[in-house]
Amino acid sequence: MIFAPAPVQALPDWDLLYRQGALSQPISDGELFRFRDRTDAAPGQTVVDVGTGLGTLACRTAQLGLRVTGYDSSPAAIERAHQHHAEHSTARFELHDFDADAIPPRLIPGSVDIVTCRHVLQFLDAPRFLTDVRRWLRRNGVLHVTTAVAEKLPAGSKAHALPEAAVQGLAQGWASYDRYDLDPGGMVTAVTLRGPYG
Repeated sequence: MIFAPAPVQALPDWDLLYRQGALSQPISDGELFRFRDRTDAAPGQTVVDVGTGLGTLACRTAQLGLRVTGYDSSPAAIERAHQHHAEHSTARFELHDFDADAIPPRLIPGSVDIVTCRHVLQFLDAPRFLTDVRRWLRRNGVLHVTTAVAEKLPAGSKAHALPEAAVQGLAQGWASYDRYDLDPGGMVTAVTLRGPYG
């Protein structure tokens, strides 16, 4: 199935939201355990957390011994991430807009073990982003996407989710596609994509 991106939505003013005190969605121990299990995350691996926000996922994965760089397009988010997570020496945060900016120099081809994209893929130019991710990952690298599923949400929340067709379409261009739900109703799902094809 070809990846079918979500309809283009008006982007939130992320900087304003973070300056007003917006919070990241918490990560339970169960979600972190399943992330580690499904991605085969191991100490010393290199992780890129796209749309890191306040750095919640970046720092939880850093606690597993991973070397994490969290990127976000909001200066306010990066500022707050630095303030809240200064104790994590293996987590760093950088300002970057993956839709508008050139690829960061440190993201050279074949240099990353895991890319995480938690509740942000629907706000990116997904086809372009997925092409870039395939370049950054090592041969058996992993892209881990977490998203709400639009069809499972109330009408007013659908802009912050991917349609089911887009979730299934993520499988294109990867050696393996593994999906699991993070809640009993399947409102939030996670996809592990492994082994990008050249």
